[in-house]
Amino acid sequence: MSPLFTLTTDFGASSSYPAQLKGVLLTAIPDARIVDVSHDVPAYDVVAAALILEAAVPWFPRDAIHLAVIDPGVGTARRGLVVMDGEGRRLVGPDNGIFTPFLGRGARVHALSEHGGVLPPLRSATFHGRDLFAPSAAYLARGGTAGALGPEVPDPVLLPWPTAVREGEEVRGLVLCPDPFGNLVTSIRGADLGGASVLEVDVAGRRCRFVRTYGEGERGELLALVGSGGRVEIAVREGSAARLLGGGRDFQVRVVLGRAVPP
Repeated sequence: MSPLFTLTTDFGASSSYPAQLKGVLLTAIPDARIVDVSHDVPAYDVVAAALILEAAVPWFPRDAIHLAVIDPGVGTARRGLVVMDGEGRRLVGPDNGIFTPFLGRGARVHALSEHGGVLPPLRSATFHGRDLFAPSAAYLARGGTAGALGPEVPDPVLLPWPTAVREGEEVRGLVLCPDPFGNLVTSIRGADLGGASVLEVDVAGRRCRFVRTYGEGERGELLALVGSGGRVEIAVREGSAARLLGGGRDFQVRVVLGRAVPP
């Protein structure tokens, strides 16, 4: 089967930049399959991109190659990377923390050497997505090895990645970022609730009702639920929690648990 690539960028769907990435990939591999995860990541928002990748990448075949270009440091000394996570997934992009969700146990990381003999000379210092990352992804898809692209990296950049803290019957966390609907994605995962019922959820001093689905809320009601990505979200039915609360990133979230819910 022809190679599968995914693209995640902050280029904007109406710009020519996504098409230029696809042109490089299709020139190298005319029968390539290409899936646009998103080209509307908020500009320079590495955290939002990391969360999008965390949610989307596990649903693709493991031999897919994931090209992610949110790169405010383009043209500087920041490295380009090939990441192979502990389950064999391959991701290509800048070394700015965007791959934090995939840098756990078993991950292997290589730098992209611009003059290693594998890649063509860079044509632009401001578009590594087209001139460095896409050719690297195509090289991997044609059977090339990460080691041939550059040396192993022992210290890839990691984002500050908040997790949940449990104290007694309370679980505390932070809002990481809003999604396109204005739902606030938090550092609390559904698994952190331990199968218990939820008695109370507070965010930024506001009480939320915990529900199973968005539709269980009243229109305009502030809600909390476990979203499809497995994280607790703060939402407003048919509205925007980010707008209602005046932002969202780094807001404190507190969940009070009750008894375990029978399976």
